[in-house]
Amino acid sequence: MSSATSAPAGWTNPLRDPRDKRLPRIAGPCSLVIFGVTGDLSRKKLMPAIYDLANRGLLPPGFALTGFARRDWADQDFGQVVHDAVKQYARTPFRQHVWDRLAEGFRFVPGSFDDDDAFDRLESTVEALDRERGTGGNHAFYLSIPPGAFPVVLKQLSRSGLAIQNGEGWRRVVIEKPFGHDLQSAVELNEIVNDVFPEDSVFRIDHYLGKETVQNILALRFANQLFEPIWNSHYVDSVQITMAEDIGLGGRAGYYDGIGAARDVIQNHLLQLLAFTAMEEPVSFSSDELRAEKIKVLNATRLVAPLAETTAHGQYTGGWQGGEEVLGLTEEEGFDPNSRTETFAAITTEVDTRRWAGVPFYLRTGKRLGRRAPRSR
Repeated sequence: MSSATSAPAGWTNPLRDPRDKRLPRIAGPCSLVIFGVTGDLSRKKLMPAIYDLANRGLLPPGFALTGFARRDWADQDFGQVVHDAVKQYARTPFRQHVWDRLAEGFRFVPGSFDDDDAFDRLESTVEALDRERGTGGNHAFYLSIPPGAFPVVLKQLSRSGLAIQNGEGWRRVVIEKPFGHDLQSAVELNEIVNDVFPEDSVFRIDHYLGKETVQNILALRFANQLFEPIWNSHYVDSVQITMAEDIGLGGRAGYYDGIGAARDVIQNHLLQLLAFTAMEEPVSFSSDELRAEKIKVLNATRLVAPLAETTAHGQYTGGWQGGEEVLGLTEEEGFDPNSRTETFAAITTEVDTRRWAGVPFYLRTGKRLGRRAPRSR
C-alpha cells in the first residue's frame, strides 16, 4: 500500500471533503486556557465537555488544557480536579485510554489576575505547548470569571503577548455572560475586548443556548407546518417562559451577590428564548442571519407598564426539600444577610410586531421554585 506522501499531485482525501456530511468536523491543533478553573461552571460544564469531545474523537491528539487559578497546584493536582469533574458530570462513558491521552496535555499555572509574573509564566507555558504538543500557536482563552475581572485579565493577555497572533496561528477569547451590568458598562467592556482581540476572534457565549430543548425550538417552529399557521397573536393568548431551579446558590455567593436572577438569567437566557420564539424565519440558519432576526425581535420588545404590577422579585427562604432541610438565601455561606439581591424575578413584555402585537410575554426565573414561593422584597 502506498503512503500518503506518494499520492499524486492534486489528490485530496475524500474523507476530508467539506461537502461530506457523514463525518463530524475534527478540531485542528489547539489548546484551551481556562481562567476561573476552580469555579462551578468549569467543574460542571467545561471540563466534562472537553472530555466528551475527546471521547467522541472530536479533539486533536495533541490538544492541551491549561488551568489558571490562585491555587498552589502542580499539573497532576489539576489533573485530579479535572478527573473528578469528568467522573461526576461527563455525559459520555469514562474510558481510561481516552483519559490517559487527554491528561498528557494538562498544565496548571498558579497566580492571581493582577500578577504579571503569573501571566509571564502562562505565556511560557503556552509557548512550550506549541513545541511539546504541536498546538501550532492556536490558543483560546475562556474567561469563566466574574465580569468585574474581565478588564484586568484582558489587559494582562495583551501585556504578556498572549493575545498576539503570529503567522498562521490564532488567538481567541470566550467570554461568559453577564457582559457588564448595564448598557454603558457593556459598551465600555466591548471596547476593552476589541482593543485586545479583533471582533472575529471574540465569542460571547450564552451556554444556555446549547441545551437540546432550546435548539429544538427552531426545529419545532420552522420544520413543522402544523404550528406555523397558528404561531401568532390570532391564536396565542400569551407566551410564558419559565426557568425554575430547585437548587440554591451552591457556593456561588461571591459571584451571585450583587448580580441576581434578573441579570443572571432574564437579560440573557430568557431574552434569547423570547427571540427564538418570536423571530421570523431567517434566510438561512447561519450565525449572521440568526442574529439579524433576533435583533429585530429585541428591538421591538417593550416592558409593560406599570412596572409595580407587571414585575416581581424576591428571595428564597429556608425549608424542606426532598426530605432534607435546606438553608434560605441569607443563611448561605458567604452571603450578606442584609443583601437585597433577588433569586426570583419576573417581568412582562410585549413584542411590537405584526405577528405578536398585543400578546404578553411573561418571563420568570427563580431558584428553589419547586419547593415554595419566594419571599417578597
